[in-house]
Amino acid sequence: MRPIEMANPIALKNYHKVLKRYTTLAIKHRNPTIVIPDCLAYRFKQNGTWKQLALICLRREDLLNVFMEWAYDLAERNLKQKYLAYGFRWQKHTTYVNLFMYWARYLIAYDPTNYIPFGYVMFRFDFVLGHTIVNIYDLHVEEQYQRKGIGTHLMITLEVLARRFGMQLLMVAVAKKDVDLKRFLLRLGYRADSKESAKYPECEVLIAPTKCYKIINQGS
Repeated sequence: MRPIEMANPIALKNYHKVLKRYTTLAIKHRNPTIVIPDCLAYRFKQNGTWKQLALICLRREDLLNVFMEWAYDLAERNLKQKYLAYGFRWQKHTTYVNLFMYWARYLIAYDPTNYIPFGYVMFRFDFVLGHTIVNIYDLHVEEQYQRKGIGTHLMITLEVLARRFGMQLLMVAVAKKDVDLKRFLLRLGYRADSKESAKYPECEVLIAPTKCYKIINQGS
């Protein structure tokens, strides 16, 4: 997906200024949870019993180190063996540092009865390719809570959060050998971006438009 074409270069420049301002406001927002009040609860069935999760979205700087240690541990448990099977190296230090980046935002699923987390999406707000973008870096759910729709709910909630902040696209890089993750994202409406994918020989970049992008396209 390329920037919307405008005949007047001045109009395009001003349009990009507006988009960059949306991105800056999203980055500076101190309480992202406030824009998704209708997505904060989700019911799922486990061992024949209905359970409920809650969601919260926080900036990296507002998270305790105990959460960050769990976030890394979960990423390692979910990814290390998979990476080794793909022929990749598991780079502990790089993964750890990336999770702690100052710009990181975390959409977290947790048990509201004891506040124990069991899944998260790590992302950032960005301005790329002439678009406001939510760049997704990690999606992880504890093994005992997988295949219960929790990952789907996290990703759908992230799309809602993205468009309410004025973001136009969601972007995620997926290892070409990770067929299951790619299939999951395709079901959610993501599609390969060939130009971006060409930059990463071992990955494929998938993009999904939010309703903001669709509405702007309809009006152009």
